Amino acid sequence: MIYLKIKTVHLVGFRNFNDAIINFNDDTLIIGANDVGKSNMLHALRLLLDKSLSEADIEPSELDFHLCKRTTCNELSITISFDDINEDAVLSVLKGYVSDERCTYLRYLANRADLSYKIFIGYSLSNLEEVNSRFYLKYLNLKYIQSQRDLKRFIQREKRQLLKLSQQNLSAEQKGEDKDLLIEIGEDLNDLNEKVSQLYYVDQATKEVNVELRKLAHSNSNYSIQLDTGAIQVSDFIDALQLGASTHGSSVLLGGDGRNNQILLALWKAKSIAEHDINHEVVFYVIEEPEAHLHPHQQRKLAQYLINELPGQAIISSHSPQIASHFLPNSIVRLLVKEESTIAASQGCSKCIEAGWEEMGYRISILPAEVFFSNGVFLVEGPSEMLFYAALAKELGIDLDYLNISLLSVDGIAFKVYIQILNALEIPWVMRTDNDIFKVAGQEQWQYAGINRCLTAINEKSWEHSEVELVHTEIFADVRWQDFNKLTREKGVFISNIDLETDLVSNLTKEVLDALSLTSSQSAIAYLQQKKAIRMRDLLGKIKSKLNILKGTDISLPLEHLSNSIIK
Repeated sequence: MIYLKIKTVHLVGFRNFNDAIINFNDDTLIIGANDVGKSNMLHALRLLLDKSLSEADIEPSELDFHLCKRTTCNELSITISFDDINEDAVLSVLKGYVSDERCTYLRYLANRADLSYKIFIGYSLSNLEEVNSRFYLKYLNLKYIQSQRDLKRFIQREKRQLLKLSQQNLSAEQKGEDKDLLIEIGEDLNDLNEKVSQLYYVDQATKEVNVELRKLAHSNSNYSIQLDTGAIQVSDFIDALQLGASTHGSSVLLGGDGRNNQILLALWKAKSIAEHDINHEVVFYVIEEPEAHLHPHQQRKLAQYLINELPGQAIISSHSPQIASHFLPNSIVRLLVKEESTIAASQGCSKCIEAGWEEMGYRISILPAEVFFSNGVFLVEGPSEMLFYAALAKELGIDLDYLNISLLSVDGIAFKVYIQILNALEIPWVMRTDNDIFKVAGQEQWQYAGINRCLTAINEKSWEHSEVELVHTEIFADVRWQDFNKLTREKGVFISNIDLETDLVSNLTKEVLDALSLTSSQSAIAYLQQKKAIRMRDLLGKIKSKLNILKGTDISLPLEHLSNSIIK
């Protein structure tokens, strides 16, 4: 159980953020485009909570103040709210700063005029008191590992810290035994030095240097240099220890950057746990881009490892869909830019995302994590539409990867469930669905299933059932059709005239019939409506060069609408 967690951070006038409230969950993933402000948001937390930052480190600079529309903010504030404060040590040190609801607030306030700053604490936003130091850090702080890390240097640093902590935790008896062993190691080093000096090539290597040295000054006549281990003290020897590795009993070199990144994170975690006094201290763990150099399976495993193994709230930033797949959407904070400043979609971890996600029930795994990183999502009916629109985009010169557009097949799940999550994450989307007509079971009524699917997606009133059998030609003649089309298209919702196969054959009749060696449109439609994905793939292989003919038609409009909105 997590005792005390960061609930929200409110950033005003800080770097990318003009005014942004960001909610957190027990474990939270931060995602967003490059340079959107993920590291800046994490740095805001560090200013108040990272005890590795000195007083000088937390002083503001000119670059910390938000610049918007050529105007720089003259004041910045960072406000962190905490809830679930049950830890006795924290309650004791914070005393009157905790509310009856077990909440407390920290605020960092900086002034651009003189680059001064103040820190406040209180049980509510209206009762904040200025404090002279970050006295709470002994009991309430965060551990941080940055994204841009020199793996070898970090491994060495974390190794030294781990050795130091391990030494501090020894019993008196263990310290005595180590002291005796260090004396023995020192004697062994002296023996080693004597043996090294006996090597002919070691002695010869310095003879010429000594000859030249004596030519430079008379005082050097009785002075000589030599290669030996005499200058190496036991402490230097211990500090110079390198991490090695073994497999099947044999020593091997450490792995590549991926393995070394795992070693670094394992060292960092081991050191952090050793430093963490679980009984008297609350620690938050902040990790930037842990996925560096790791293949997809190991990225997912690493996310699971960090969340499950760290004894506190974990906040992770990442660009990895594999890591994102380990988080539920209501634990994902998506940062994006609006009106020249960064905000969090739906103010971060959102209840509306959670509600939408619960509707998906056992199908929870079907939303690809890639979608969370998209600039836009095109929702389609199934795999055949996925194949078709990927091919169409290529022929129309719409580079889906360049524009960061994802195609997503709903596969029989209500479009509205996906739309609810995409809206909460403020990810632009379009959809295209079939213009289905169904007879109401047990009644002489027909429903406008496709039309009502579109209207439901945008929270508009549905068309009532028809008392007479519906055919598509009657729908197009309905006085409501033009208004429906205008309303839905403006909101990125598109409907087939009938379905993809029928619309495709109608627009490329000769090309499709020639490719399938068929003589009638109806036979071609019937053929494509069976084994849809397989037959669509085969057809596209034969007609893909002709797909550019579809530019500007109803079939291509969803793609063009989404790509144009992203470019704008």
